[in-house]
Parts: sequence; C-alpha cells; structure tokens
Amino acid sequence: MSSSTVEAQILRTATRRLALLTAASITVVVLVVGAVAALIVWREQQSEARTALRTAVLDLDDLTRSPATIGVWVREADGTVRRSPEAPAWLPIRSQLDIVTPGGRARVETEVNVGSDRFHLLTLRDGGRVVQAETGTAPQERERSRLLSGLVVAELIGLALSLLLGGLLARRAVAPLATAMARQRRFVADASHELRTPLTLLSTRAQLLERRLRLPADVRSGNGGASPSTSSSRHVPSDGPHAESVALVEDTRRLAGVVDDLLLSASLPEQPDRRQPVDLVLLARAATSGAAAHAAENGVTVRGPDQAAEPIVVPGAAGPLRRVMDALIDNAISHSRPGGHVTVVAAPGPPATLQVIDDGTGIDPAVATRLFDRFAHGSHGARGAGRRHFGLGLALVREVVVAHGGEIEAGATPGGGATFIVTFPA
Repeated sequence: MSSSTVEAQILRTATRRLALLTAASITVVVLVVGAVAALIVWREQQSEARTALRTAVLDLDDLTRSPATIGVWVREADGTVRRSPEAPAWLPIRSQLDIVTPGGRARVETEVNVGSDRFHLLTLRDGGRVVQAETGTAPQERERSRLLSGLVVAELIGLALSLLLGGLLARRAVAPLATAMARQRRFVADASHELRTPLTLLSTRAQLLERRLRLPADVRSGNGGASPSTSSSRHVPSDGPHAESVALVEDTRRLAGVVDDLLLSASLPEQPDRRQPVDLVLLARAATSGAAAHAAENGVTVRGPDQAAEPIVVPGAAGPLRRVMDALIDNAISHSRPGGHVTVVAAPGPPATLQVIDDGTGIDPAVATRLFDRFAHGSHGARGAGRRHFGLGLALVREVVVAHGGEIEAGATPGGGATFIVTFPA
C-alpha cells in the first residue's frame, strides 16, 4: 500500500464518481436538448415544404411563375399536359396518380426517392384536373447536417466543461467529508491516547490491590506475626476478594490492549512503517481455539486452518487483526443453530484472503445492502436472541480491515449460511 491514506483513496474515488455523475448528467441534458431541437427543426422543415407545395398549386394558369425550387405537372380534364420550367423529367409518379383517381382520395402528400435524391411530393385532384408538385429535400438535409454538426461540437465542448465543472463541484462537495474523516481519525487517536493514562493508573491500582489481597491477613494487618517465607507458603483462596482482584487486573489489561489497538489502527494509514509481519494462519488458529468454549456452549463446532497449513504473512498489526477474527467468528456463532459448523479458511492468494464460513441462518435481506454500516442489524437467530445488538461489530471490523488496506465482503454460503471474505494486500 502507498503512503497515501485510505481516507485519501476513498475521497479521490468519491470525487471521481461525483465528477463523472455531474458530467454525465450535464451531457444527458445537452443530448436531450439537442434531440428536441433537431426534432423541432425537422418538423418545421416538413411543415414548410408542405406549405410551399400547397401554395405552388394554387395558381396553375401560369406555371412559369412557379418557384424555382418546385416542379409542377398538370393534366387537364381534356387530357392536356403542362409542366413548369423546373419540373423534372421523372414527374409524374404514376403510382401516386392512381391514388387520386375519381372515387379515390382527393390529395396525397408523401416523400419519394428518385435515384439518390429524396423529394416531397404532393398529388391532388381538382374536378377533372390532376396536379402533381415536387420539391427536393437536399436543402433541408444540408441545414439539418449543419445543425447536427453544431450540436456535436456543442456536446463535446459541454462534456469537457462539465468534467471540469464536475471536478470542481465534487471537490467542494467532498471537502466537508474529508474534514469529518480527519476529525474522526484525530478523535480516535486523541481519545485512545488520553485513555491510556487513566487506564495505566487503574491497572497499577488493581495490581497493588491484587498483591495486597494475596498476602495473609496477619501481614496485611501489620502485626508481623509470620515470616515472609511462611507468608509466601500460605494457601491463597481461589475465590473471594482475591479472585475478583485477579479478574480486575486481567480486565484492565484487556481494556488497555483495546485502547492500544485503537490507537495503532488509527495510525496505520498515516504511518505504514508501523506495520509488522502478521501470520494469518497463526491468528486464525488462536481465534478458533479461543472461541471453542463459547461455541461448545451453543452446540457449534469451530474449525480453523490445519496444522500443516503454510504461514500466510501480511503487513499489519496483530492485535486489531485478531479482534477482526474474533468478531467474525463470534458473529458466525451467534447466527448458527445447535449442531452447526463455523470454518475459518486462510488462503495465500495473491491477494491473501481470510474466510469465515457458517451454515447458520444466513444474512438478513433487510440489511444485506448495508451490512457493514453502523447500527445496521437484522434478526440474530436463536443464538443471538439473548444478546443486545447495536450493529457496530461489523462496522468496526470493516474500519480495521480498511485501515490495513484490505476489503471485506459478505455473501451466502452454498446450502445455507453466510460467508465473510476479508482480502489483504500482498
């Protein structure tokens, strides 16, 4: 992974997507406007051509006054045929004349192809007179071609400007998100750092209390009736205040470890040199071994990598990655039925992957699309019925995985259940 932070990569991706969406939106708008403009122009041209033809056939007494762009052919009732000076040799179109015979339609407007050219054609019958007029579409096509060329140029310019504008708007839109992510990272680091001092004091006092409770009562009272050797050989009860003090010491150590892991996870993106080689196989074995008792209480079998499995080393922090495995295994157990199985599989890749597979209740469709969002949780089955769920576990797992430059995804296990796949960079 490069020295740039994961947050910076996320922000760059978000900026690019916003810029592309903005550019695509503007491009679509320009395309729609251009298409509407081209349609309006085409319809207007059609209307103008029909109007010109109808106007041309109003005065048939003197065909020499017909417009130069319109050719007129007339067959009088007595069979006499007349042509305007601009009438082409192919006029009239016999198939259209047959349509306007007596008893048929009085007027037909259509477009015809003659060779490589296209023409608007008007054929009408007025009593015994039959008239056919034509005008070419070439001028209109040239006009539409110029319009389309202008629209293409405008579209390309609009696309370039929209990409530039989209990039500027995206950076401004993402800026508050960058600030919020930076504040969140600083908060985690600051809070973890500030908690270390009181936790150190708490741990020290717990250890002092445990040592004092471990001493015989006469030594604690200060009467000095017993020698150190005698005191050290006295039996220490395995329950009572002393046992509670031992548990308190262990709890403070565990809490201090959590704070240290949070601080380390928060600093990994900024300080990649703090990463150390971590064997996923060893962590998976330790996690499955630690979860065995909890799984047995729920009638679930947990299996980890085989003893013959080769080491799979990734750069990172062992503590946070162990908590990722613990959380995923615990999640699988809570969604498994008695007699179910949870299997942890590590594969070298590349990239290296860690899979936690169960045959339990599967993924709730109601939260499938936001499984790793904070406070998102669905039904938890029989194993999770007695526990209160806040929907934070998988969200925190994803944050640790992302801090290590990895990815996590979830899907259905063939035959039922769920599979969580964590991918780490080589």
